[in-house]
Amino acid sequence: MRKLDDSAQLLLIAGFAIGVGIVVITVMLSNVIYASNMASESSIDTSRYDIANAIQTTTEAYQDAYRYSILSGDNITRYEEYIDSYSRKASQNYATAGFTFHLQDHGFSEPYFTHNGLAGGKDNWTLVSNVNMTESFFITLNTSTMGNESNPLVIEAVNNSGSSLWSIGMYNSSGNITITVIDSSLVPRYNNGTWTTLEVNITGNQINGVNVITPFNFPASTTGQDYSINIYNGSTTIGIYTISGNTSSGQPFMIARYKVANPTLRMASSQMSINRTVPIPLPGGMS
Repeated sequence: MRKLDDSAQLLLIAGFAIGVGIVVITVMLSNVIYASNMASESSIDTSRYDIANAIQTTTEAYQDAYRYSILSGDNITRYEEYIDSYSRKASQNYATAGFTFHLQDHGFSEPYFTHNGLAGGKDNWTLVSNVNMTESFFITLNTSTMGNESNPLVIEAVNNSGSSLWSIGMYNSSGNITITVIDSSLVPRYNNGTWTTLEVNITGNQINGVNVITPFNFPASTTGQDYSINIYNGSTTIGIYTISGNTSSGQPFMIARYKVANPTLRMASSQMSINRTVPIPLPGGMS
């Protein structure tokens, strides 16, 4: 009987020891897995941060390079030298963090009126929202690239309720350029001409520097409203724009696009590799 009691106690102690061991091992494995996951997530977050930072600094470098070339007399060589210098410095800096960094395609091209400025970009998009006052608004178009009557380039001011306050539509009909403006009176007005380059001063009521007979009436149609400015059928036309004014919060803004760059950014480390093509508006601005 004594031996049976001793055996039972030994079995109980052994069972208890095994149970404690399982708990300890489980806790240890959990800690290891947690630490591993944290390290993995940290690595992913770091990589994402580095990529996002590289895209931002590259965008700013291209825009600064374009401004620098303009100040140098529209000197394309200055632009290319600026980008080459940035690319070398960025490669050196990222190398210390374990990344290779390379930029391909330093050039730029004429932009379309799409969201990213490329021919295949988003056609219908918002140029700027929450506008309270537009101080100046210029657009310049290459009329040979304009769509026909069934596919005009349209720029529209829309209030917060979705109602149209003002719009301008432009198209090319066998070399004859038609501009249609619809303001708060909802009566369409037309201007026709055979312009090869069309510069429209929307807020200044001018076409190619000449006052229009009937004003565009943009300020009067939008005064006292908070509105967005939308572009439709942007892939039909090549051209540039500049716009400035104040937002609904009273903050000034300025947006301009004269060219568009489309470099490919390549980054790689022991844990990741990425190629990212980044359309960059030149010179850029708030959007």
